[in-house]
Amino acid sequence: MKQNAITFSLLMLIGFLPIFLSAQVTGQYPLMTINKNNGYQAGVGKLPVVEDDLLGRFQFRGWVTDGEYSPGAEIRSFITGPVNNDGFPAAMQFRTGYPNFQSRMIITADGLVGIGTNTPDFNLHTEGNTHTTGDFFGRIHFDDNGSTDSAPDTYIDEAYFELHQRTAFGVAPNSTTDFGGLLTLAPGASSFDHQLYFADDGIFHRRDDGGAANWTTDWFKLLTSEDINGTENRIAKFTGPSSLGDSQLWDDGTSVGIGTDAPSAAHLLEVNGSTLLNGNTDVSGDLTVSNMGTVGVDLTVNRDHNVGRDLNVQQTATVSNGLAVNTSTIPAGYAVAVGGSVICEEVKVALQADWPDYVFENDYLLPSLKDVNQHINQKGHLPGVPSAATIEQKGLELGDITTIQQEKIEEIFLHLIRMEAELEELKMENQQLKAAMQQTNN
Repeated sequence: MKQNAITFSLLMLIGFLPIFLSAQVTGQYPLMTINKNNGYQAGVGKLPVVEDDLLGRFQFRGWVTDGEYSPGAEIRSFITGPVNNDGFPAAMQFRTGYPNFQSRMIITADGLVGIGTNTPDFNLHTEGNTHTTGDFFGRIHFDDNGSTDSAPDTYIDEAYFELHQRTAFGVAPNSTTDFGGLLTLAPGASSFDHQLYFADDGIFHRRDDGGAANWTTDWFKLLTSEDINGTENRIAKFTGPSSLGDSQLWDDGTSVGIGTDAPSAAHLLEVNGSTLLNGNTDVSGDLTVSNMGTVGVDLTVNRDHNVGRDLNVQQTATVSNGLAVNTSTIPAGYAVAVGGSVICEEVKVALQADWPDYVFENDYLLPSLKDVNQHINQKGHLPGVPSAATIEQKGLELGDITTIQQEKIEEIFLHLIRMEAELEELKMENQQLKAAMQQTNN
């Protein structure tokens, strides 16, 4: 596991050894030695030690009830390199454990100290949990795990630093950096594991379940002043996946501008540019339309009058309890006046009078086709329908003419229904006559 521990109890033991050993020898410069050779050979003498030889052991023993001294701890030294005529490198190992000794700490010939490992790579190299109650002075080492995207379940209750290659991530951050620093925070319990990737172009963050077998979440860049570029009073928008910049919206606390950074203080909202409204638009006060413009679908002004899609305004139009377009006055009794053509895809007319369903009432006096024909011959138009001269003089009331046309349509249907009934009756009489004639001929 990627967890570290620092302990100084065994280092303190080294400091006490000279005091203990000094009681065994005497003199101004006392020295106690443990000598090691590999036997004796006639004509040669003592045989020299070789690499990997155990030079000696120093054990701490205590008397136990089984009637013998039992070892509780041991210090040993062994040769770690080639043996030369004038010496050799050796390491010192500290061992504890019951019932079997295990190596706890080692000091190499090069002065490297390992705790929890027999092959230290640094002046102090620990494997295992670490706890420091005082101040920490020194450098924090970054492991080089650049090609491994270690899963969240490999980090337990720790903060871990490492050098990492961006392309080695299963889900890579949107960065241009090949290598960056990686900080993993694993608080433990049911909390998430978090990672920060320090790249040339910013800091990226992701999180996942602490016990997850793999990282599956995306990275998100932490925005800094380098990613946020804007103008005072300009409302920000995303100019990229992880950057903010100016939008077309301006708000100085008094007026809001769209397409302008200098809205008039006299207006709460000022729009500079073409505007399309696709929904209902309610105007409860006066509406002034200057120059060429387009007012979109369902423009409702004060009263229940809807102006349909693509209303082109050619000159200044001022609304005072009504809408005047390309004309300076609104005729009495009207809410909208247009001095020119109007084109739209839909017009809604809210009728004041009854819709002509009264034609279908039993007491409705349906004019005969003979009377209609007589009226046409005398007047030159249908009964109840304005003449061409009237339309030319007074104009066409869209609501009224729609009602009149519906009345005539319903009258025509009544005539058709009556004719169909008479036709069916004639067919039946014709069949009866044919049957009677056939019986007579037989």
